[in-house]
Amino acid sequence: MLLCSLSQAQASTIYRYVDKDGHVTFTNMPQPGAQAISITPANPDGGTRGSITPRNGSVRPRAPTANVAVPSVDAGTQRNRDEGRRRILQTELDNEQKALSEARTALSEARRKPGTATAQLQRLQDAVTDRERNIDALNKELGRSAAPK
Repeated sequence: MLLCSLSQAQASTIYRYVDKDGHVTFTNMPQPGAQAISITPANPDGGTRGSITPRNGSVRPRAPTANVAVPSVDAGTQRNRDEGRRRILQTELDNEQKALSEARTALSEARRKPGTATAQLQRLQDAVTDRERNIDALNKELGRSAAPK
């Protein structure tokens, strides 16, 4: 009994969804019309294939899915991917910070000029706000808390 419960605890559910154009999407989030699929990990006795089985109660019944190996990535490859992603995000963050500085300068200069149109000031303020939001989002992606403004 305990062995069965451990096996079920390790299984996870993904959903297979086919859109109107025939594109197949696999996700861990339930979608309307998606088929719930239970994935069990590879066999501990050295087997390399897990199993995928449709779960009862799927929104849209389909023919049983053939056994499919779930691809895995070794730790070194994943680490390289993560580092590459962090570098890209850091570059984007640096670019946004530079753009924020330029947007703040433009807004400050426009405020000092007499007769600057309200609409132009609002566009410049919106540009500053957008850059600040982008920086906050990038910091969250990088796992950092937001920097003070």
